[in-house]
Amino acid sequence: RMRPDACILNFARGELVDEAALAHHFDNDGTGRYVCDFAVGPELSPRSNVIVLPHLGASTDEAEENAAAMAADTTALYLQTGTIRDSVNFPTTTLPARLDTVQRVCVVNENRPGMLGEILSVFGNAGINIVQQINTSKGDVGYNVIDIERLSTFDDVHFKSWDALQFLLTSLDGVKSTRYIYGTPASAKHAGYAVNFQGQVYGIGSVGGGP
Repeated sequence: RMRPDACILNFARGELVDEAALAHHFDNDGTGRYVCDFAVGPELSPRSNVIVLPHLGASTDEAEENAAAMAADTTALYLQTGTIRDSVNFPTTTLPARLDTVQRVCVVNENRPGMLGEILSVFGNAGINIVQQINTSKGDVGYNVIDIERLSTFDDVHFKSWDALQFLLTSLDGVKSTRYIYGTPASAKHAGYAVNFQGQVYGIGSVGGGP
């Protein structure tokens, strides 16, 4: 049983406190205080011993500076390496650093059986060696980061260009987008970004066109 003069500090979640029970406590000789930083219901809001503070913990100069730096670092990391972290809708994904001798391919796809096999078969059928790869998923979203051997020519593979390879990869049923990255993370270059929208590939050559 809670002491009549007990004080409660709640800076976590309102659901942690039974407001009806607390109101009953105050109505029956409870002399303590309830302090929180979010809105309370009508049973508590008119009481002088309920202190509601502004919810500004994330609005301090330090917090806003840290949030901006984190957003910039996260975006740069994704652009340079394909790494995903602190995302709401995408799975956390990290593949070890690549050498300048490989090209990194990032693929966003539907998370369903057989999808990974279809993606990897594009490289296998083309005679392109995969150096390393990682497949992750979150809900309906699948994400692949694949390092392939960087080719100086296309004489020994079954495609005439990266555009042709990317077009086939992006055209796969269930693939949402593809992206190529090459060079070291410090000097990352982007060879192409393509999306599959309603079965039509955009971003390679002219809009809606193939290689």
